[in-house]
Amino acid sequence: MGRHARGGSAARNKFTVIVNSLEVAALVAVAALSAWLLAPLPAVAVTAAIAIGVLVSRRNAWRFALSVLDDLPATALLVAVPTVLADAVLVPLGLARPLEVLLTGAAALVALTLARTVAFAVVRRRRKDGRDHLRALIVGSDEAGTRLGSSLDHGLQYGIRVVGFVDDDRPLLADLGPQLGSVELLPQLVDEHRIDVVLVTFGAHRDDAVVDAVRELTGSGAEVYVVPRMFELHQRNKVSEMVDGIPLQRLRPISHPRGAWRIKRAIDVTVSAVALVMVSPVLAVIAAAVRKETGPGVIFKQERIGQHGVPFTLFKFRSLIPVGGEGDVRWNIDTDTRLGRVGKFIRATSLDELPQLVNVLKGDMSLVGPRPERGYFVERFNETIPGYRFRHRVPVGLTGYAAVQGLRGDTSIHQRAHFDNLYAESWSVWLDVKIAFWTISQLVPKRAPEAVLPVPSPPAEVPAPPAPMDDAPTTVLPRLPQHTSVPDPDAVRDAPTAASLEITHEITLPRD
Repeated sequence: MGRHARGGSAARNKFTVIVNSLEVAALVAVAALSAWLLAPLPAVAVTAAIAIGVLVSRRNAWRFALSVLDDLPATALLVAVPTVLADAVLVPLGLARPLEVLLTGAAALVALTLARTVAFAVVRRRRKDGRDHLRALIVGSDEAGTRLGSSLDHGLQYGIRVVGFVDDDRPLLADLGPQLGSVELLPQLVDEHRIDVVLVTFGAHRDDAVVDAVRELTGSGAEVYVVPRMFELHQRNKVSEMVDGIPLQRLRPISHPRGAWRIKRAIDVTVSAVALVMVSPVLAVIAAAVRKETGPGVIFKQERIGQHGVPFTLFKFRSLIPVGGEGDVRWNIDTDTRLGRVGKFIRATSLDELPQLVNVLKGDMSLVGPRPERGYFVERFNETIPGYRFRHRVPVGLTGYAAVQGLRGDTSIHQRAHFDNLYAESWSVWLDVKIAFWTISQLVPKRAPEAVLPVPSPPAEVPAPPAPMDDAPTTVLPRLPQHTSVPDPDAVRDAPTAASLEITHEITLPRD
């Protein structure tokens, strides 16, 4: 794994270094020229801000296809923002004139475009010489997969060398590369063949098997691209690339930057500490009520499973006194006759979970994340619920994506695992903020709107039909054919209705 990670990282880093260095050099030249011809302050301010944007953004990350024209809108935006800000700040202060700022920005745009053109030409030349190539596996050997493999093999400018194909029981033409194994072996094959890029297309494999195999690649360093369904209708966007008319949608890596996780932890410590101080009177009242109802020992301690499967001790207010170890294997106590008024109330309002703020402060949990479960049920769900074991890739939490979707209580474990994994694969600090606001909004009681029923109008009088005249022609009804039959009223009455049909549904488990 280390060897392939170093090779792939080196090729990606060379790409970024080549483009970044040429663009920064172009900006330095613009700054010097603008300072000499126009004014030093706007020249330095605008070009320095643009250079920071070049270095911190992902616009110069490794890619398959290289197009200066495709990047031109993003380049223009990168230049426009610092230019407009400099114009709004420096001009009113009398430190620059509008024309000086605008000319500096225009020169920076031209310089970046030229530098990018030269950088891409250098990268293409290196790739055609067989340098800086990434090693790739193609999952799926249907038409899209074989076409993609052929295009990458013949198009050296893409910077990809296809090592082989992965599929389940599907023969493959020999000139397109070897079929290395089934989808279940994908993590092992990525490690064995030092793979840098995994391209998921269509084939004989099952989609759920591919999902599990791709999730197993977390931490491998391999980037994953997926050919979307009905890709003929696909529209290009900033996270997709095009290879010979086949779109490749890049999956965001699950290994999030350490800096972002540090921000998450800092928020957890700050909010939990402040919250514990603010709700301390509430905690004292609940503790007194629980002690009066259930006796000494108001805090219930239970082992739960946290991130990466590591157990920890979770704190809750005690609702009742459990007998022996029933709390570790009994799923739900909401209907237990031993529950008193206090126990029912704190469980219904989730006030029994307030002591988990201490778990958040200790680092056992986060404010936002999948809800922690007991080890007994984790073992069962890992064996029976698809994808359940992958939910522990992120810290468990006080509230989570599944919880704000209403997936608590008597709800599907399959659904919970789906939203927990969706949270893990799309996590960001902003997603945590949104989940926190959604949680607060669900705690605020909402008054149901009163139903406004329409007032029925009185029925209109229907005039009686006129009496037939004696000389009116007699209407002769046609006789029914002999084969026409009239339904038997008893048969109609005894016919099965929707209510009498057996309706099956998924068996769900109640609240944790």
